[in-house]
Amino acid sequence: MPLDPIYAGVVTIPLLLLIILLLVSRIRHRILTGREMLHLIGQSQYEYILIDIRSSSEFETGHILNAQNVPFPECLGYMPTENMFEKIFVYGQSRHSARIVAKMLDKTGYFNVTFYGAFRGWRGPVTTTRADNEEQS
Repeated sequence: MPLDPIYAGVVTIPLLLLIILLLVSRIRHRILTGREMLHLIGQSQYEYILIDIRSSSEFETGHILNAQNVPFPECLGYMPTENMFEKIFVYGQSRHSARIVAKMLDKTGYFNVTFYGAFRGWRGPVTTTRADNEEQS
């Protein structure tokens, strides 16, 4: 006996919507915009960890103020803090690599991980490691 097309549509559409809803709910990482990042680093009351996953040489040539350098290959197993609720922001050479690290931190147990994306899109102030060392002297 052939399946009634109306019945097939009634069953298929809710099933597809359920699958889409499940896929979308797996995307838990919010993308931080440049304007939000500028506001964040301009506020002294916010506590956060900013992780730059580019190579050490790229980090030395310029990075966002207060960023920690943890090159991408070293991110596996990296625990930035013992506080699993600390706000963590990740950026790197590409949006894709930043998202991978954000997912990795999320799977490690951190609850508040956001990724900015690619450093090349950053339009705010940049500091160099050399300048950081001179400020500390």
